[in-house]
Amino acid sequence: MAGGRNSSGAGRPIILILTGAAFGTVISFALESFGVLKIILRPFVLDIPSHTYLDFFFLSFSFGLHLNITIATIAGALGGYYLARKW
Repeated sequence: MAGGRNSSGAGRPIILILTGAAFGTVISFALESFGVLKIILRPFVLDIPSHTYLDFFFLSFSFGLHLNITIATIAGALGGYYLARKW
């Protein structure tokens, strides 16, 4: 390995953004359970059912996605992005 050579560093910002989004979601669910800002913290749900298939003769793929996004999730992801840029 060459000395003094840095890696691209793409992993750290992705981890920080996902961690910030996870913390934002946890805070959102905690505030929603107490009834604070219930209208603002209502999640936007993107749902692609799991019976969506891409079928070849020899191989079959099944896709599914259920995504809940709140304002707190977006704020947490932006906080993680800000932390990744500063760090």
